[in-house]
Amino acid sequence: MSTISPHPERIYLFRHAQAVWPEPTMRDFERPLSKRGVDDADAMAQRLKEGHYLPEIILSSSAMRCRQTADAAYRALDRRPSCRFIDDFYQAAPVTYIEAISDHADRQSVMICGHNPGIEETLLMLVGYEAFNVTCPYGFPTAGVAVLDHSGNTGNGLPEWKVTAFLAP
Repeated sequence: MSTISPHPERIYLFRHAQAVWPEPTMRDFERPLSKRGVDDADAMAQRLKEGHYLPEIILSSSAMRCRQTADAAYRALDRRPSCRFIDDFYQAAPVTYIEAISDHADRQSVMICGHNPGIEETLLMLVGYEAFNVTCPYGFPTAGVAVLDHSGNTGNGLPEWKVTAFLAP
């Protein structure tokens, strides 16, 4: 398991919704959401609202499919979180997401909207194999959201995380 120090009390890991297949002249970075992806992003955003899952800040990859997914969450929430788009989240390793969360530890809750395999690997690093396998036995689906809460500290003072909820389309 990995540590985030300092840390917020809650972390949301939101994998972008399904994107269209690239056309021959389209850069991967520019791929928008498919029709299903738009519907799933909107549905997940509504579930966040209904579950009172309200991030204070959304940190999203600046890739088109992540921007559209993050925008769905932003529009659905009554209390508007601040939102930042980060180029380094495109094809990011878990350490990039973890550093960004730590950089925003003054917030009670931080949402990361990103890509696989980075989002899946971040969840795995934070909660360990057993909790990961219970939460995502078939992998982290597109438009899935893991809600993690700080659950105290280990014997060596490192924060521990538990999966409070996992929302999937």
